[in-house]
Amino acid sequence: MKAKLGKFFRRGDRRIDIKIENHDTWSLDHTLALIIYPALLQLKATKHGLPSSFIDDKDENHGNGQQCFDFINEDSDVVFEESIKRWDETLDKMIWSFQQIAIDDYDDQYHHGEAKYDFVKSLKKFPNPISGKIQDTFQMVDTNPDEHWYDYVGHQMHEARIQEGLDLFAKYYRNLWD
Repeated sequence: MKAKLGKFFRRGDRRIDIKIENHDTWSLDHTLALIIYPALLQLKATKHGLPSSFIDDKDENHGNGQQCFDFINEDSDVVFEESIKRWDETLDKMIWSFQQIAIDDYDDQYHHGEAKYDFVKSLKKFPNPISGKIQDTFQMVDTNPDEHWYDYVGHQMHEARIQEGLDLFAKYYRNLWD
């Protein structure tokens, strides 16, 4: 993938040059995570606002859209700090999820020991869809079950945490601007 986005100008068009290769869409979630992860890091570091849904004590003179920080009453420092903290925690969950997807091998930590597999002839036979001949089938078998194990529960909990960040990304997608 090649992406070059020119500077944003108030007047005139923004130069955009994007080239997507076939291999970029093979694992599009990973490809996009490589872009979204650093963008979320920068947004968190340089943000000047937060979604109004994170503010419990909104100034009645402002609407419900995302505003800059000055829409909180000056005497609401506690509310302001709590709102910033909750938005930062939400961004952290999104950032963590995209980081895990960008790493691409996070699930290795749930495999313990060395996995060794072999293909063993099974008792089932099926017709070949092209030739119609009845053929043997094979089953993949772990030949090292005493030294290799997989933490299914831990992996599922990790996946659920990733999904939580992705759901938050979708929920606040229109609020990801500075």
